[in-house]
Amino acid sequence: MTGTDKNPQPRKNPLLDPDGPELGDDFLALCGERNRCFVERLRGEEEAARGVEARRLHRAEHPSIGVLAIQGDYAAHATALTESGAEPREIRKPEQLTELDGLILPGGESTTILKFLEKRGFFAALQEFAKEKPVFGTCAGAILLAREVLNPPQRSLGLLDAIVERNAYGRQIDSAILTAETELPGGPLEMVFIRAPRIVSTGAGVQILARRDGAATLVRQGSVLAATFHPELSADRRVHELFVEIVKAAQAR
Repeated sequence: MTGTDKNPQPRKNPLLDPDGPELGDDFLALCGERNRCFVERLRGEEEAARGVEARRLHRAEHPSIGVLAIQGDYAAHATALTESGAEPREIRKPEQLTELDGLILPGGESTTILKFLEKRGFFAALQEFAKEKPVFGTCAGAILLAREVLNPPQRSLGLLDAIVERNAYGRQIDSAILTAETELPGGPLEMVFIRAPRIVSTGAGVQILARRDGAATLVRQGSVLAATFHPELSADRRVHELFVEIVKAAQAR
């Protein structure tokens, strides 16, 4: 007995295989119209199942990540996500959240974004979304994620165990581009600060990944990631790549 005989290769069913022989006149003569319809239906179902599996595998490698497209440079976030292996989507309605594997809350003016979220029913939808899917907030987005906000106090989503102070480093003129050590592999990280908030304190479950003058600038708590700077404005994609990996890990659970 040959090795081939010991391990026979599975044979395709020519009737179910969408790439099988065409169901032409000869087949009709043999099987009749009724059977032709039956086989075509089976082939259609098989082809549809293949399509579903192909989309699942593609999404596992290229997750669908939304960017709240209200304020901030959401287009730059979309570019960074694409370069990090994800498929970005601009999100403006709460019902769009169901299509996503993760979400980025970009910079802007946090009180303006908050008013929009409260009027559109987005606020509660985001809280529910974050119970199952990863969320990443940058600058104003980090403020919205915090447990508590200072200067002045405002409502927040309470998804990150941290206290954040708004405009902690001064006005627009005090914006800066700095490079600092980080827990991310690959050496020092460039950080672009624009009217940046400051993370005043963090809970025990929050991992600090980068700092500025001793204050945390990049933190992670489970599937929640927050940065007080603008990683989308840097050529360094490590922060977005980290978030994509967080999303992939959440998908696999």
